[in-house]
Amino acid sequence: MTVLSEQTVYVPPRATAFRAVCERCLDGQLASRGYLGATVDGLLDLDRAEGSALCRRGHAIRVVRALPESNYR
Repeated sequence: MTVLSEQTVYVPPRATAFRAVCERCLDGQLASRGYLGATVDGLLDLDRAEGSALCRRGHAIRVVRALPESNYR
């Protein structure tokens, strides 16, 4: 059994939409499938610094806006 740490996606300061790869989904599929079925699309309003998303299989992904004054870059 593989235990993965929390998944985190960092989005640029002015981005409102993102597409990311769910590492947990990717870990459980054949390499020949590439990213097929492992991507997640999401939104983060400009006035929010953090949020969350769920992939199609229900894996939680933390979304963090990469702000100049934050520790997340």
